[in-house]
This record gives sequence, C-alpha cells and structure tokens, in this order.
Amino acid sequence: MGPDAARYLWAGHRHGVARPFHLRWLLPRICGPNLHRWWAVWAASWPLLAGGAFLWAIGCGASWQQATATTAFLVALPGVWGPAAVRPVGVDLPAMAVAMCAAVAFVNGYPLLGAVLVLVAGCIKESAPIFVALWIWSPIALVGLLAPLVAGLVLRPELDPVTAHPTLREVHDHPFRSALEHRKGRWRDAWLWVAPWGVTLAALVGADVRTVVTMVVAHLQAIMATDTVRLVAWAGPVMAFAAAGLIPVGWLLLAVAVHVFWWRQPELV
Repeated sequence: MGPDAARYLWAGHRHGVARPFHLRWLLPRICGPNLHRWWAVWAASWPLLAGGAFLWAIGCGASWQQATATTAFLVALPGVWGPAAVRPVGVDLPAMAVAMCAAVAFVNGYPLLGAVLVLVAGCIKESAPIFVALWIWSPIALVGLLAPLVAGLVLRPELDPVTAHPTLREVHDHPFRSALEHRKGRWRDAWLWVAPWGVTLAALVGADVRTVVTMVVAHLQAIMATDTVRLVAWAGPVMAFAAAGLIPVGWLLLAVAVHVFWWRQPELV
C-alpha cells in the first residue's frame, strides 16, 4: 500500500490529513477503512468509465466503431490502470469515472445532471472538474471547482502520520523541488513520457487545439507531483477520442489489439 492510500485510510478513520488530500474527502467518508468498500468502488469504476467513455464519444459525434475504440484506448492506458499502490485505495480511477459521466451529461444536453456529477467528481479529486471542462471544451464544467473550494474553507489540512515521514514531509513542503529532483535525468525518457500513450499517440497527428491544451494541462501536473503516468492519463479521453477519429475504421480493431496488450511492463506511476 502506497502513502496516498495510507492517507485515505487515515482520513477514513475521520482523522485530518495533509493538503491536498483533505480536499478529497468523499471516498474516505464513504468507504472509511473498509477495504471491501474500496474494492467495490474500484470495481464499479471500470464499467462506469467504459460506459461513460462510449456515450461521451457518441455524444461528440463518433460512430459506434470509433466510440468502441475510444473506450478501449482509454481503459487500457497504463496510467488509468495505475500502480498496485493505489489499488483499490485510490481516487484517480473513481474520479475519472464520475467525471466521464458528467461529461456525458453535458454533451447530451443535461447540464443540471452534469453539474451535480462534476461536483461529486470534485469531491473525489479536486482537479477533476478542470479536465471535464477540457473534455467537453466548455467552461460550464468548472462549476465543479466549487466542491474543493468549499472543502478548503470547511476542512483544515493537518500533518498526518504518513506525511510526517521525513521523505514525504520534504515532498509536501517543497513539491516543485521534489518533482524536479524525482525526475532528474528522465525528462527525455520516452519510456516515461511517450510509450504509455500507446496507439493514442496518433492523436498528435494534426492535433487540434483541445488536444494540445488538454495535454499541456495534464503534463503541468508533473511540475508539482512526483507521479507522472497516472496524472497525465487525465488527458486520456481526448487522446483516445482523437486517435479513434484519425485511424481508418478498417484499422481500428488492429489498433485496439496493438494498444490493449502491453509489449513489456510499462511505467504505471
């Protein structure tokens, strides 16, 4: 179990945790320290994410073949699967699943439902509403930022026992410096930055503004966090959708096969 998971379990016991984990209060409140509940959330997140991705792609004008490929491309990304340290106690996958459902509501003309869902996603992970806004290419989803804003006003961060560890305390106190030191010598490592995208790299051919901006925002997270692949994977829906729209329909099945199976163990963190 990784340090993030340990913090969520500590929060599940109704103890205070350090920033920004104190903003991610919903799942610790629901699941507590009960691993069975965390496993149930983790398992339910996969069909929710897959179904949401399919319906979102359809709502954005994709054919059923393109929507199916978009779904397969997204759920197979190493960053979406994540490392063992966040399974099942983690927030990225559940937050992405709920965020994708919010995107479905928005693109299909249900803004009130979308607002509710994006607020829920914002209670799971504070950055989720930003990415929903990028996926649907509309600022309306930024209403979800009210969730972490209110949480920041109501809940106070506390130095939890996990963050108090000297190494993690250094990361907490100096996130930018820690992020740079953690990736020292790896800024041009294709196995870290390029390979995890798999076939979705096709999206970069003639990339539109939404794809470029989403990728930039996703990668900006790397300047303040030591994780990489599971953070930038938040650009996955846009990359998957663009790639599925670019690859000829007759080649999509082959593209999915090449993408879904990892040719060697990829970076997951």
